Amino acid sequence: MSHLSAIPVLTAWERFCDEQPQGGLREFASWLLHHLDPLRQSPDLPDSEPIMKSGQRLSEAFDSEDFLAGFFIGRLGRYAKSYGKSIVAAHGFASSDEFLFLSLISRMDQPIKKEVCLANATELTTGMDILRRLVKDGLIQEMPDKRDGRAKRLSLTDHGQAMLNRIYAHFEQIPSSVLADLDEGERRQFIQTLKYLNNYLFQFYRP
Repeated sequence: MSHLSAIPVLTAWERFCDEQPQGGLREFASWLLHHLDPLRQSPDLPDSEPIMKSGQRLSEAFDSEDFLAGFFIGRLGRYAKSYGKSIVAAHGFASSDEFLFLSLISRMDQPIKKEVCLANATELTTGMDILRRLVKDGLIQEMPDKRDGRAKRLSLTDHGQAMLNRIYAHFEQIPSSVLADLDEGERRQFIQTLKYLNNYLFQFYRP
């Protein structure tokens, strides 16, 4: 069985070490994908970065990687919400968060209210308002917790499950994807990175 040469990998490693002497294998993997992936080098996509008064793009004007990560992640979140905004509104939801809460409750094991708010990283007061609306609309129901009489367990009603199924069917008809035209490997890596950031930052999150 023939094997591909490892020389290109070693050559790339040497170049990476010259550019980022403090980097490790995780950084090398990201660097390698960035340099080998033509998607990230494609000039065909419109540049949506705001231009600063210096004439620089936002990513050129700000040195803080934390700021840039927060800026772009925030924009990606708003883009993702915009894809389904008209669909959830057409089904009577006041916001996409109501749909997200409904989706989470359908997959969680009869969670209490605080667990749902925490899972969606929503401030408790706001989350409780959303849950009250879902109960009022007959989409979810409350049940006493057998171990804690003060707590209420949540589950979907038949009406709520039917509503969720209709929305899922509409989402499947959307031609575009939040993950754009990333291939399967890129999608897995991106989601893995998001999962890592979610798990890491969760320890500092205070609802």
